[in-house]
Amino acid sequence: MIIPVLLYHSVSDGPVRRSWGAVSRAQFESHVEVIAASSRQSLTISVLASMLRGERSLAPRPVAVTFDDGYSDTYEAVDALRQHGLGATVYVTAGQIGRTQWLSPAQIAVLAELPGVEVGAHGIRHRRLDELDDAELEEEVHGAKHWLEKLTSHSVDSFSYPHGAYDGRVRDAVIRAGYRSATAVKNAVSHQDDDPFAIARFTVTAATSAQRIAEVLLGKGVPLSWAGERVRTRAYRMARRSRGRLRGTRSETC
Repeated sequence: MIIPVLLYHSVSDGPVRRSWGAVSRAQFESHVEVIAASSRQSLTISVLASMLRGERSLAPRPVAVTFDDGYSDTYEAVDALRQHGLGATVYVTAGQIGRTQWLSPAQIAVLAELPGVEVGAHGIRHRRLDELDDAELEEEVHGAKHWLEKLTSHSVDSFSYPHGAYDGRVRDAVIRAGYRSATAVKNAVSHQDDDPFAIARFTVTAATSAQRIAEVLLGKGVPLSWAGERVRTRAYRMARRSRGRLRGTRSETC
């Protein structure tokens, strides 16, 4: 069984959001109409993860909509989803809360109370967690949970890896911090045997049409999630670390 999990960032017509990761409001509305017409059951990530763990029966045709980062326009996007009977999981970068163009504390508190809506953590500073030392990793993962639980007065049980960057050490840190699920990226569709701490998502961009959303909901032209990491992912991480060490060496010799 395929389980489409969609990843959005910003939904806005403003010039600040004109980037690959932003979709217009009209574009988003067309996506929402396709999702609603699919007759799939909308789930939060925590509910989906409980099904993947076998704690409850898997819904026959599940779908999940997620938002990363915590842009202020997410608030209106969630309302558009709810008008069509759909829910969402909103992953908030804790260190951005209340800043210009980001969700306010009051908005996050409201979202956390809405039926079918879940607030999750996305770190504190949106850093690549697989590049951090153990102390920094602990701060990003545990600190974000603490901040959001204090703000919402709810348990924050789901985590989204910033930049989709994670490895076994990061995954273990998320589990130790008390989260019950986590989302990766992978640009794939999830399934009943997916890892509850690396749930695959399909990234929606400015180039994603309503027709493409319909295809993803059917599993067309998108791979199934895989276990572990791909070789190219590990290679990319090693390259990033090498560049980081090189920059550090250069700064020390300047």
